[in-house]
Amino acid sequence: MRHLLIAVILFFLSIGLSAGCVEAGNKTQNQSTAEMNTSQLQPAEYFIYHNLMNDQGLIKTDFSDQPSYLSESLGLWMEFLVSKNDAPHFQEQYQHLTDSFLLSNHLVTWKIQNGQASGTNALIDDMRIMLSLDQAAAKWGRSDYAQTARDIGTALKTYNMNNGLFTDFYDSQAASKDVTISYVMPDALAVLKKNGIIDEETEQRNANVLYSAPLKNGFLPKTYSSVTKEYTYDSEINLIDQLYAAWHLPEGNENAAVLADWIKQEFQTNGKLYGRYSADTKEPAVKYESPSVYALAVLFLTKQHEDSSVIKAIYDRMSDFEIHDPVKSYYGGYMSGTQTHSFDNLLPLLAERKLFNENIIQ
Repeated sequence: MRHLLIAVILFFLSIGLSAGCVEAGNKTQNQSTAEMNTSQLQPAEYFIYHNLMNDQGLIKTDFSDQPSYLSESLGLWMEFLVSKNDAPHFQEQYQHLTDSFLLSNHLVTWKIQNGQASGTNALIDDMRIMLSLDQAAAKWGRSDYAQTARDIGTALKTYNMNNGLFTDFYDSQAASKDVTISYVMPDALAVLKKNGIIDEETEQRNANVLYSAPLKNGFLPKTYSSVTKEYTYDSEINLIDQLYAAWHLPEGNENAAVLADWIKQEFQTNGKLYGRYSADTKEPAVKYESPSVYALAVLFLTKQHEDSSVIKAIYDRMSDFEIHDPVKSYYGGYMSGTQTHSFDNLLPLLAERKLFNENIIQ
């Protein structure tokens, strides 16, 4: 019902936009946005188009006067556009990828700031973008997407491995030594194998960094060393890291089941999930909540086919952080006062789209 009401209101907003009555500050991008059927946009999607995109269509990290543009934002947005089956806007982002983010070695810069691209990448973002390109190529029959996915994959194998493992980043001199557990993406590893970039043994060795990670008091480790072959654990758990790693676990995985049970119990007992927890006591270590935590919990529990009533309850709590009034300046945004972050809008958007696609919400 909420989405039906929003659709009606947004229809009238779109009229105002096309007449130039609403100043979004992004003339080039929003000119095409106004031509879309605005009522088809999810509220957070509307917010991103009208508040976080610059004139060229790049997603700003925040509202700062000198914004940065992250491969993280690009990758999550591309993943969303594939899940929404939005080919025209995916093509626009592909152009940004090839024009601005791809380095000469075919890795993806992790950040662009003041017009300068960093020479360092972030493994999880390269993997996510490569996976999205592969999916888009299959969905829309685009050989250029497939080739760029292969180029990124080949660069990752060439530059971003240490002792046979994909590690966190390459900084123009060498690959890092550690693997953050939440950076291991088995679906992306499968694409590398499918494209003949790595063999089955290499795929399994890298996936096992996640699959074989032992729980400690019910939590996954933070990192794995490609040198010592040892896991390290945080004394204070960042729930985003835990949920990202859990989301990458296959359906029915034992560790995933343990984490899913704890997440459900914690939410059902307290009505909320906090950003950080003590690894020893499992008590909250902070007072804040995060829409990204709820979004990842939704994505993780949906993948594990957990009870849809619990998933919807967590989704509802996530939505409490979104501005629902269409007449407000930051309508659709996940705001903290007058501030926001692209991550805290893109992940909820992706989670909501997942629930639409799975018919868990309408």
